[in-house]
Amino acid sequence: MVHPGNLVRANDTTPLVVINQVTPVNVVFAIPEAQLPDLSKYLSQKTVKVEAQTPGDDEHPSEGRITFVDNAVDQTTGTIKVKGSFPNTSRQLWPGQYVNVVVTLTVDRDALVVPQSAVQNGPQGPYVFVIKPDQTAELRSVVIARVADSETLLSSGAAEGETVVTDGQLRLVPGARVSIKPDAGRGGAQ
Repeated sequence: MVHPGNLVRANDTTPLVVINQVTPVNVVFAIPEAQLPDLSKYLSQKTVKVEAQTPGDDEHPSEGRITFVDNAVDQTTGTIKVKGSFPNTSRQLWPGQYVNVVVTLTVDRDALVVPQSAVQNGPQGPYVFVIKPDQTAELRSVVIARVADSETLLSSGAAEGETVVTDGQLRLVPGARVSIKPDAGRGGAQ
């Protein structure tokens, strides 16, 4: 940080040199304060998996573990600082670099997932229309376990392999005949 001819004094605030550790490397990121209870719950049960990816390299994430959770919420952003430690043996991550971080709290195996557009809300709670083999609609109450992005994870109410209605539910009543139209945006049936 200094060059020959610069004046250096004792107790000066100008650093002489900066040393960055590359292996292992720490990644500091923030999570919304609303996610803290879930993070704390899963951290107490086991080590939480955290992945860091450099922008544009979605195929080779670096895996690490959470080593620090701050004890205060940042009042200006409503987030909590978290630090992940990564072995970084392949040296994909560099000090000062921006990365995308994914924290995996748990994995639901054999979960039933439907598009979020299939789930409607009624007076008795959430429901979906399921297409029966005779091409008629059946209204089914469902229990939502979690919503992520454009998908809804159901804990009950529908079964694997059933077809649910994702468009036109306002015109449907239980027992109504339906026709399945191809979805041009996804290349499959809707």
